[in-house]
Amino acid sequence: MENNCPVVGIDVAKETSWYCILSPSGSVYRKPFEASNCGKGLSSVLAVLKKVEETFGSWPTLVIESTGHYSSRLVHFFTRNDLQVILINPIQSHSIKNSGIRKTKTDKLDCEELARLPFILDLRLYEPKTPEMANLQTLCRTLHHCSEQKVATLNQLVAALDQVWFGFTKIFPNVSSKTSIEFLTHYPSPAAFLSASHEMVISLIMANSKRGQAYAEKKYALLKQSAHEAQIIGIQSEALFTCISVFVSSMKHTIEQMNRLNQEIEALSTHIPDIALLKSIPGLGENLAPLIAAEIGGIHRFKRAKQLVAYCGVDPSVRQSGNFTGTHNKVTKRGSPYLRRALYIAATVAIRKAANGSLVNPVLYDYYQEKTKSKAKKQALGAVMNKLLHIIFSVLKKQKPFVLITPEEQRARFNKRLAFVA
Repeated sequence: MENNCPVVGIDVAKETSWYCILSPSGSVYRKPFEASNCGKGLSSVLAVLKKVEETFGSWPTLVIESTGHYSSRLVHFFTRNDLQVILINPIQSHSIKNSGIRKTKTDKLDCEELARLPFILDLRLYEPKTPEMANLQTLCRTLHHCSEQKVATLNQLVAALDQVWFGFTKIFPNVSSKTSIEFLTHYPSPAAFLSASHEMVISLIMANSKRGQAYAEKKYALLKQSAHEAQIIGIQSEALFTCISVFVSSMKHTIEQMNRLNQEIEALSTHIPDIALLKSIPGLGENLAPLIAAEIGGIHRFKRAKQLVAYCGVDPSVRQSGNFTGTHNKVTKRGSPYLRRALYIAATVAIRKAANGSLVNPVLYDYYQEKTKSKAKKQALGAVMNKLLHIIFSVLKKQKPFVLITPEEQRARFNKRLAFVA
C-alpha cells in the first residue's frame, strides 16, 4: 500500500471502538476518540471521515485488527460504504506493542499504533469475498463446529453407556448410527429394553437398519444377553439413564442440523466452479472440497503456491542466528486452522489404499513412502499436505481438472516445452 492518503486506526471492542486519524505524512490529524458501534455512532464516524476526505482530497484507509465477529461487522459496514480497509492479523499488530520503553496499553494507544502500521509494514488491502464464498465459509465453519459438538456428545454418551450397559458399544460399534440412536431413544436403560415386546424391538431394528429379519434377531439376542448382564454388573442410576436420554436427544438434533447445513452447502456449491475442480483431485470429496474452496476464498488472492502454503500454516518455521541454524523446525501453524485440518484429512486419504487394494493417489502414496525413509511419519504427512497445496494451486490457477501423471511424465512434458521454445 502507498502511504499517500490519511490513515485511520480502529481499535474494536463489543460496544464501542476507538479511532485515531493520521495525515498522509504520519502526523496525528485527530487525537483518539471513541464512538459507539451502533448505527448512530457509525454514522457520526462516516461524517468525520467525510471531513478528512475534504481536507486531504482522498478518503482515508482504515486499519482494523481482526478480532473475530466484533471486527467482521465493522469491516463489512465500511467496505459497503466504499472505504478501503486493511484487516490486520493480531500477530502483526502485536509486533509494535513493545515499540515504547514504558509498559503501557490503552485503547487510545492501540488505535494510534494500528494507524502507524501502514507506514512501517507493507500491507495489502482487504478484499471482500463474493457473497457465495462468504456464505459458503459461514456454512462450512458452522458445520465444523456442529461436528465437534457431535463428537463431544458422543463421547459423553459412550461414557454413560459403559457404566450402565457394558457391552452395548460392542453390539453397536457405531453408537451414532441411526439404528443405535433410535434404539436408545426408546430404550435408554436395560430395564426399559427388557420390558419391551420382542416384536416392537425387531420392528425398530429392521426399520432403521434397513436389514432383514435375521440381522434384527441376531442383534436382539445379543442385546438381551447384554441387558441381563448389565442389570448385575452395571450401575443402576436413574440419573445416568436420564443423561443417556439427553445425550441421545442432543445427538439427534445435531445430526439433523448437520444434514440441513450439508444440503445448503451442496446447493451453494453448484454455483462455485472451483469446487468441481477441487473434487477432481483424489482425496477431496463432497465434504472437503467446499471447505477448502471457502477458506481459500479465490485463488486470485495468491500469486505463488508458497503464499497459499503460508496461508494454510504448513510452511516450516526458520530458526537461524549467527552460526546456528535450526534443523528441527515445526510448521508455523499461523494460517487458517479450518484449511489446515481439511488438508490433513485430505492428505491421510490420499496416501491410503482403497478397500479393493487400489491406491487413492499413487503419486502421493509413492511420495509419502519415499519421505518416510528419511523423516518421521508426521513430517512426511506434512510434506504431503504441502505437495497437495501445490496441486490445488495449480488446478485452480489453470482452471483445469486434475490429471494424474507421474513425476517422470511431468519432467518429460516440461522438457518438451523447453525444446519447443528453443
